[in-house]
Amino acid sequence: MKEYTTILERKFIMAKRERIEELFYIRAIAALGILVIHATGSFAVLSEYGSKAMYLGVFLNQFFRFGSPVFMMVSGLVLFYNYRSFDEFDAARFYKKKLKYIFLPYVIWSTIYFLYSHYISGVPLSGEGKVLLRGILFGESYSHLYFIFLIFQFYILVPLILKYFIEPMKEKPVWVFLIFVIIQGTILIYQYYFKNYDATGIARLFNKYYWKTVFGWSAYFVTGGLIGLHYNKVVDYIENNIKGIVVAYIIVTILYVGQVYMSIYSNQGRDYYGRFGSIRPHTMVYAFFTMAILIYITRKIAMKDNFLTRNLKDFGTYSFGVYFIHPLILGEIKLKLMSAFPQTIGYSRLTSLVLITGLGIIITYLVVLLIGSTSIRGLLIGKIPKYKWKREVSTNV
Repeated sequence: MKEYTTILERKFIMAKRERIEELFYIRAIAALGILVIHATGSFAVLSEYGSKAMYLGVFLNQFFRFGSPVFMMVSGLVLFYNYRSFDEFDAARFYKKKLKYIFLPYVIWSTIYFLYSHYISGVPLSGEGKVLLRGILFGESYSHLYFIFLIFQFYILVPLILKYFIEPMKEKPVWVFLIFVIIQGTILIYQYYFKNYDATGIARLFNKYYWKTVFGWSAYFVTGGLIGLHYNKVVDYIENNIKGIVVAYIIVTILYVGQVYMSIYSNQGRDYYGRFGSIRPHTMVYAFFTMAILIYITRKIAMKDNFLTRNLKDFGTYSFGVYFIHPLILGEIKLKLMSAFPQTIGYSRLTSLVLITGLGIIITYLVVLLIGSTSIRGLLIGKIPKYKWKREVSTNV
């Protein structure tokens, strides 16, 4: 009876917390950002030097680099907005839901992308069970699936954070923020500027895999958690200081994107995966300011009800599905268009960039809504409400 009462108390406490409507829109913009990054990466890297496609591809590819860090911050925000003490945390229920609605879809999509990789490469399947298993265990079945592997590392740490670290997060949030920014910043600065490529043993393993472990992302997750614990105070601070934040954001954005253009102009090339990806120290500053701007803007958006805001909210509601599906859609669009129209579709053409990115967004969104309207949506895109084509989606944070 005591255990039953405790469960009811937990649910009552969590139910009393006000739903944060703007999170739907923040998720939507972050998911859109990730999709645009993956749609424009080829144009930024492979287009002819000096072409319009190169310039626009580089800008879009860099401007939307906040996508994954913001997603991580939202994950931390939601967790610590809902769980504010160890007593509120029901470990069995928490992990059961994560395994059912995140890990199971992840395994299914890992398998799909594993098969898709063989399909596009033309390599026949033969004794690949171990490769698939490794892909699932380490997020290696396709390039974007590392993020699910990463987020589960934080899920494992949640009980420890709630038991031993939640009080400092509540009482000294600024110090906690600075500590984790320094830790993650130091790691990223070392990896970006001073990495020892001849390292051996543990150092070599760390250099190779740090980017998909908690070491490379802890500041984002903890910052999101701090925002969740102090949400009203954070919102008040942003709204009271929005002019200064906007000015700082504009300066940071110019410097962030400008660094890439300067590197290109100085003939250092366009090595996006080595120097201009999301896992670099500069992204931390850019992502934090972007998160502040997104909180401010999406609070305004959440007050409006029109065709655009409803679809943006749906995009955010089904953002988990968007994340899983979009590389498959983009891959097929590029393959089919470039093979069917080789004379008019190419990486150095501005129209190709606009066409592929636009089609990628629209088709991914429609496919996700289609899956969301079926009874198997939970297996493929997690715990979300059934989509009804003539009714607005309503769900909880």
